[in-house]
Amino acid sequence: MDNGTAHFNQTAANINLLWSSLFIEELVRNGITDFCIAPGSRSTPLTLTVASRADIHTHVHFDERGLGFLALGIALAKKKPVVLITTSGSAVANLYPAIIEAKQSHIPLIILSADRPPELIDCGANQAINQHGIFANYPIFFQQIPSPNKQVPPNYLLTTINHGLNKQTHTPAPIHFNISFPEPLYPGNDIIDYREYLSPLKQWLTSNIPFTQYQRTPEQWCGETNQQLIGKKIIIIIGRLTTNSEVQAIAQFARDNNFPVVSDIQASLPHKANHLNYYDLLLAYPHFETALSQANVILQFGDKLISKRLTKFIGQFDGEYWLVESGEQCIDPSRNLTRRFICQATQWINTQHITAIDSSWLTSLTTYNQLIEQKFITPFIANNLLTEINVINSLAQLAQNTALFIGNSMPIRLCDMFINKNNATIYTNRGASGIDGLLATAIGVSKGKQEPMTLIIGDTSFLYDLNSLTLLKQLNRAFIIILINNDGGSIFNLLPVPEQQKREFYQLPHGLNFVHTCKQFDIDYYCPNQLNEFKANYQTATKKKLSLIEVCTKPNQTKDQLAQLIEQIKNATF
Repeated sequence: MDNGTAHFNQTAANINLLWSSLFIEELVRNGITDFCIAPGSRSTPLTLTVASRADIHTHVHFDERGLGFLALGIALAKKKPVVLITTSGSAVANLYPAIIEAKQSHIPLIILSADRPPELIDCGANQAINQHGIFANYPIFFQQIPSPNKQVPPNYLLTTINHGLNKQTHTPAPIHFNISFPEPLYPGNDIIDYREYLSPLKQWLTSNIPFTQYQRTPEQWCGETNQQLIGKKIIIIIGRLTTNSEVQAIAQFARDNNFPVVSDIQASLPHKANHLNYYDLLLAYPHFETALSQANVILQFGDKLISKRLTKFIGQFDGEYWLVESGEQCIDPSRNLTRRFICQATQWINTQHITAIDSSWLTSLTTYNQLIEQKFITPFIANNLLTEINVINSLAQLAQNTALFIGNSMPIRLCDMFINKNNATIYTNRGASGIDGLLATAIGVSKGKQEPMTLIIGDTSFLYDLNSLTLLKQLNRAFIIILINNDGGSIFNLLPVPEQQKREFYQLPHGLNFVHTCKQFDIDYYCPNQLNEFKANYQTATKKKLSLIEVCTKPNQTKDQLAQLIEQIKNATF
């Protein structure tokens, strides 16, 4: 990395010009040198930015249709992407023929179309048309860029650009960014200092490389990454992965090098010596967060992390954030990703030959993990009360070596906090994280795997998919439903929903139990009153075909318990 003095100008006449400067700078850092521009007012921030740079070749034409084919020819000759800049309205539509040809001929064009802000669309404003997805499926990547404002972090722009360019590198074709520019479009006399706003960019401001680098082959990363990892403190994060062999290889890599492991519940990783299984709760403890922040690199394998505290930690992390994931989807909710390796975890690990670091940092972190468990979590659940937390924690022992499907909203969050050390194979629907179809999906997994299944699901999710109970008759192995009935969507107790509207518009209490539902669908029904009774019911259910254990709790119980536990952890002294 080039760590010279800052060269990106952190002042601008307005935020439109600042965002345009960020956009053009990142394209140039990715090796883009040719920009084709058609005259227009709405695209002024982009045009002025390009015009101010001596390291860019500009090509200007008054006819956007001809300009599009000019860009196509330059890209064809130079065998590299070329940028097209147009103003709003029909000017954009005139690029369509060239974009069709570029898609069919596998030629990389980058369209930057200026657009009116949303408030000027569909209101009779001049030169305003619907530009969202105007080229249909001919671009392989489209992103609507919002109106520049300081509420959107600058790294959003850079990571979005790099994600689009990565897709284009893999599949040469047009990509399209539609940017909504409000007035003022032209610079005034005042110059604004944006250093505070740009502070999340950290190393980018003092380097000449793209914010996020995508690397696909060992030739691109082997020697360099080995050198960058030697002697460094590295946090291993394991997200959702599809194969257990990958998870085991990552865990072994971490053990061999004395790296701490933060494993999402979806990774199905059994508890290991360097596994910080209570990481979500630990991140509420300032001293642990400070110790974890000593890391130089966050190295994540897999996607779809559940913990909001972990995502916040990643977003505020000052070091390198690397992701190893074989897919093409953007996986960067914190917008802090600096390097993406597009490969399998085992492929990447097999290219790494580094020396283990001293174990003292790992020991300090695992000590925090043990102390939190011994001083707070174990006493907190050491009772016979039938609570959501106690039920979920007990599944770490009850659901050993089985398939466990976890529903969304409250169940998945509690499982990630409290049973991230079991031997169950975990299944979830975390692609869109909806509550629809959870029961049907779990039944499908059970059919596909031909093995017993335990489903833990909330009452609202269960009601939503009630008709899928008819599918249970197709199963020939034990299927256990643990139904958490807290009379509505208790997840909203953890969100800043106004109290006055919470029950009527969010939680939707129903006042139901499900004993008669079980009779209708010929399901064995249990409704325990104490935790030991729940455990006994579960053991009985493992010997039956279809069972439902209804755990009835008070709506505010889990919210109050979590608040109490987190407050104790925050103020802990060891």
